[in-house]
Amino acid sequence: MTDATTARRRERMDEPDDLGPISATPDLMVTRALAFADVSPDDIVYDLGCNDGRVCVAAALERGARSVGIEIDPGACAVARERAARANALLKKDLVRVEEASAFDASASEATVVFSYLLPKGNAKLGAKLLKELKPGSRVVTYLFKMPEETWGEKLTRVESFASSRERAAGGVDSSAFNKLYLYVV
Repeated sequence: MTDATTARRRERMDEPDDLGPISATPDLMVTRALAFADVSPDDIVYDLGCNDGRVCVAAALERGARSVGIEIDPGACAVARERAARANALLKKDLVRVEEASAFDASASEATVVFSYLLPKGNAKLGAKLLKELKPGSRVVTYLFKMPEETWGEKLTRVESFASSRERAAGGVDSSAFNKLYLYVV
C-alpha cells in the first residue's frame, strides 16, 4: 500500500461504513471461490470492497460472468479499473465494471453472487445490507470469516477448507487448512 492509501485507511477506520482493512484475496482462492459458488455466464458477481478487482476480473475471464466491483479507496479503485479495462479488452466485451463508492451506497440488488473477504465486523455490517437487497436464491461466498450466525446461520449451505496459498515472510508456504470458504443461499 502507498503512504496515501495507508493514511486514508487510518482516517476511515472510525467511519460507520468502514468494512475493515484492505487485503487482497490470494489468486488461487479467488479461482476456488468462484468454482465453490458455481459461478456461470448467467451470473452477475458483486465484490463489495473489491480492492484491486481480482475477483471481478477472474469472474469474467475464468467463468464468463458479468461482474461489478465496488471500492471506496481511490487508489485501489484505479488499479481495479485498469485491470477491468484490460480484461474487457481481452474479452472484446464489457463484462467487468468497477465503481468508486462505499459498499453501503451501492445497490447489490442485481447480484446473483456476492463475494466477501471481510473481518467478522465487516461481514456483520455488509450482511444486514445484503439480506435487504438480494433476491431469493442469490449466493454469498465468504472467504475466511463467516456471516453472523444469528441472521445467516440457516442460509449456510456449504463450508470447505483449503491448504493455505499465502507466501510467508520467512519463506515457504503455510500448508495449514487455514483458508475457508463459506457458501450461503438467500
